[in-house]
Amino acid sequence: MSSLVDFGRIWEEGFKGGRKLFGLKEEKPQEPLKRKVFKAKYQLRKQIDKISFMINKLKERDEQLFTKLVDAIMNHDQLRAKVFASEIAEVRKLARSLYFTQVALEKLENRLDLFITLGDSASTIAPIVPILDMLKREVMRQVPEIGIEISKIYDDLENVVTETGLYDELTGDTILTSEARKILEEAKAIAEQNMKEEFPSINIQQEIGKSKLG
Repeated sequence: MSSLVDFGRIWEEGFKGGRKLFGLKEEKPQEPLKRKVFKAKYQLRKQIDKISFMINKLKERDEQLFTKLVDAIMNHDQLRAKVFASEIAEVRKLARSLYFTQVALEKLENRLDLFITLGDSASTIAPIVPILDMLKREVMRQVPEIGIEISKIYDDLENVVTETGLYDELTGDTILTSEARKILEEAKAIAEQNMKEEFPSINIQQEIGKSKLG
């Protein structure tokens, strides 16, 4: 909507009907924008917490597998060592992806907070939708249950942007793409740093030496 008055009304009250469907009856009043945005923010936080729990489980699994890997190497069991090494690689691959998704969702959550504070601001909320679109497709392949929830959030916020006409305030897709890319690049950098801190590269020979000393 171009008018702050219109936006304020939709924010607090939603669309109040008055339009005809097939010339037969009025549309039902829609849920207030404020409620939709707060609901989306709540759902985002739920997915962030779920991902955090999953990452902690992956850290535990990584430590267990590494201990088994060292044991297999010390016992000259190359077959088991290869299996454990492969599993560790898969665990860390998933952890890296989840860290990226977690950080990206946290950034989108912050955007929603800002949108709630500033109100009628296309530049604040518009990048959220394409990022969610990308994340839902990526996560769906790895953790379907979270991918489905992100998809629901995407649908809700896409409706918010469509209803308010906020995209109309943008000068084009380039701005949207540029801002979304910036957010994703920041999320990737933070996720990589988290991986280095929480899943550090370990020298196997050094660990074998420690085991022998123990």
